[in-house]
Amino acid sequence: MDESKKLRFSFITNYLILVALFFITFSAEINASQGFSADSSDQKPGKVFMLIYNHGYVIPTNVFVKGENRFHRPINSFRSLSLQFSKQTSGNKLWEQLYNFPRYGAGINISYFPDASYLGVPVSFYSALGIPIKRWNKFSIFSDMGLGIAFNWNTGKDDPYNIAIGSPVTLYFNEGLSVEYKSVNGLILSAGAGLTHFSNGSVKVPNRGINTISPRVCIGYNFDRAEGEFKHQTIPEFKKQSDCFISAFGAVRNDYYYGTDVDSLTKYRGVYYGTYGISFAFERLVSHKSVFGFGFMADYYGMANSSVTVENGRLVPHPASFRNGLEISVFPSYELVMNKLSAILQHGFYLYRSDYPFRNPVGYQRVGLRFNVISDLSVSVYMRLHDYGIADYIEWTLGYKLHL
Repeated sequence: MDESKKLRFSFITNYLILVALFFITFSAEINASQGFSADSSDQKPGKVFMLIYNHGYVIPTNVFVKGENRFHRPINSFRSLSLQFSKQTSGNKLWEQLYNFPRYGAGINISYFPDASYLGVPVSFYSALGIPIKRWNKFSIFSDMGLGIAFNWNTGKDDPYNIAIGSPVTLYFNEGLSVEYKSVNGLILSAGAGLTHFSNGSVKVPNRGINTISPRVCIGYNFDRAEGEFKHQTIPEFKKQSDCFISAFGAVRNDYYYGTDVDSLTKYRGVYYGTYGISFAFERLVSHKSVFGFGFMADYYGMANSSVTVENGRLVPHPASFRNGLEISVFPSYELVMNKLSAILQHGFYLYRSDYPFRNPVGYQRVGLRFNVISDLSVSVYMRLHDYGIADYIEWTLGYKLHL
């Protein structure tokens, strides 16, 4: 297998693992018994088909989309079409009632950038979750999320201007808000807006990412036509709880080589640096769904103050010393809980790190999914970002919760 095929295989494998974790954990969640019985007999969830069209704009988050590209003009326009199949929950499990009877499923998305056809036509396969914020008789307000893998990008290897997408495979993430109308014959109509993010988590640089915002319209059909009555059960009394969460993570960061003393493939492949760290957080469960926390993190960032030399045509990375790579930070945290599965958002602030060129801003963000494997032991995957849109690396985390 030649080097370019090895690179492509490595990218795909990494993202398949990440998205598989989402599928496995969410699947385990929705199929797990929670020990509560509904007050009526089981019923089949509705099957819903949706066709979604987005027509919007590229957010100017880097110089490539602002106009420093092969056509020397801004990349403004974004179009996409999605086919999505979902199941409507009915309340057989407590989590369905706590989240106002959401729907979940999978879809395929085709995206296009009219101002930059040279980017290719990325095709994304994604898992979907739609949570109703408010329901009326025929109208609903939905929050929709999609997470998956996007293929078929033209990469930075073929375009020296392209600092946004450096690999043929990226993550696909979409978050939207829509108003939905359901007729008695099963027809579904909705309109809203959404944000889309494409990034590879700096598994391969350049990776400034592409972010879009777009109005969208949707037409769908519920194959069970009229939606059945939702089941309601007695929600157990909530008791506030405090915990300490201890975790350790590992990650890999790619860096592009800008020298001219190696061949183009070696230059494009770049070098990789290890990153690892530990964290300690105090967490407070304030409802069945919400956890607030505050934590402390110490990590080693191998790319800080690093260098690269060339030996016999090969790149040799020289990572930072422990002292130069040491970073200490604090972070507030919010966790949205679905029994064993959680979505987590953290904003960190550096208290200490070495001074080196091109280091990130004083703050960073971590967005992740956590799944409790057994008892209080959990596995998590986080995207570490800065400026709320530029990915630094993907963290693979093992954690344990101590109850206070």
